[in-house]
Amino acid sequence: MQLIRSALVTFLSAGLALAAGCKGQEPMVYVLASEQAVTLTPSVSATEVKQGEQIVLRVQRRSVGQWKQIPRNQLTPGQCWLYTLPPEMEQEVADNVEWQVVPEEAIRFEGTFRMDHTRVGTVVRTGTIVITPRSSVRCEKDRVIEGPELRIEVS
Repeated sequence: MQLIRSALVTFLSAGLALAAGCKGQEPMVYVLASEQAVTLTPSVSATEVKQGEQIVLRVQRRSVGQWKQIPRNQLTPGQCWLYTLPPEMEQEVADNVEWQVVPEEAIRFEGTFRMDHTRVGTVVRTGTIVITPRSSVRCEKDRVIEGPELRIEVS
């Protein structure tokens, strides 16, 4: 019992010493140092479908930029910051982009969350439908980028 008590006191003392050593040290965060190069790579499950059929949309997002690590107390008011570096490549973000559809309302999107982060929609009009992914850019206020358009022929 004495051994357990001694080990517990040692463990707690080490934890308090570690906490005291970290006290006063400001957390570090990442801020954007330059504009990012962002590309969207969309794909669709089929480019020729019949009216009423479903399509599955996918998008990869690649964001390359320079991030600088600074103490959080050096942030300016309203400055965008992150605790960790953002990923350069996001394999699937179709549910996290806006889809511009021409003609409008030619596709009825499902509102259900999907674990694979794809976007599913039902084609409700015949003819040619053009779909373009649009994404805001992390930490660049009001900047939106567009990916290449996808064309779907509906009979």
